[in-house]
Amino acid sequence: MVIPTCRGGADLETCLVSLVDQDYPEVEVVVVDNASPDRSISRLPERFPTVSVLQNEENLGFVGASNQGIEASSGELILLLNDDTAVEPGALSALVDTLVRNPAWGACQAKLLLMDDPSRLDTAGSFLTATGFLIHRGAFEPEDRFTASDEIFAAKGAALLVRRRALEEVGTFDPDFFAYFEETDLCWRLWLAGWEVGFAADARVLHKLGATASALPSAFVQFHSFKNRLCTLLKNTGTARLAAMLPVHIVLCGGLAAWYAAHRQPKIGTAILRAVAWNVAQLPRTLAKRREIQERRRVSDHELMPRIKKPASIRTLVSYARGGPRSKTRIG
Repeated sequence: MVIPTCRGGADLETCLVSLVDQDYPEVEVVVVDNASPDRSISRLPERFPTVSVLQNEENLGFVGASNQGIEASSGELILLLNDDTAVEPGALSALVDTLVRNPAWGACQAKLLLMDDPSRLDTAGSFLTATGFLIHRGAFEPEDRFTASDEIFAAKGAALLVRRRALEEVGTFDPDFFAYFEETDLCWRLWLAGWEVGFAADARVLHKLGATASALPSAFVQFHSFKNRLCTLLKNTGTARLAAMLPVHIVLCGGLAAWYAAHRQPKIGTAILRAVAWNVAQLPRTLAKRREIQERRRVSDHELMPRIKKPASIRTLVSYARGGPRSKTRIG
């Protein structure tokens, strides 16, 4: 189990205490400290004997810390867990059992519930849209609407269980991502390699939504979100599909940048344009990654898209992307 943190504090404490209450044997927990101001993190093994701590002198991002924790762990199954989650009793066993019962799944997501209202969902998995943005199934809806485990396109990294064998085949998180959209990129690579990704309905995990992101500048979050989303499309989408999707995606990015600029949020508008510019500058590097991914893919877009793509209106996509109010459908 890998828990990156750059904050420590009460949320991490709550997360670790919830793991003590699990009935699953032999849980190895690796906490990766990304230069947190909480100096007590180094003493966590004194209170939690199954916990080991890796401490970084600088913030390597969720991606760098997660990859570091994966390398340091030894389990056949690896749970990536946010430090602002709490795992309900029995959830870890339910998550593992669901993955074991579905040998074609390379990874699966727990049932993420809002910590401040556990009767409602954070998300029950994500799906791709024709624009390259995601639709997050069940967001803020009653949690009892999703009681069956099933396949999804992408799992949310807040509580993501993945097979080490699958990671050895497709690689870990893209080190160029730092944070945001890294789990979608990973799940897409799993699908292309012939694995599937699932949702474990009986594995309930509470998530303090936005606890980390709320402390970050909005422009920082938007830059990495838009940067990584576009890079993911460039790497993983088949040629014909990319030719249709990419122009729409770029136009939407430009439109959103203009909208933010016109509504007195120029830093966010500039961040979106910087995200596009980053991808232009890094195109040779991205194309090299694309060649590797496309050469080893086992599933065509013709086979894959009906399983991973869902419709969403442009109006809904734009409303979410510009930070609209909570809605039953969230796009990412």
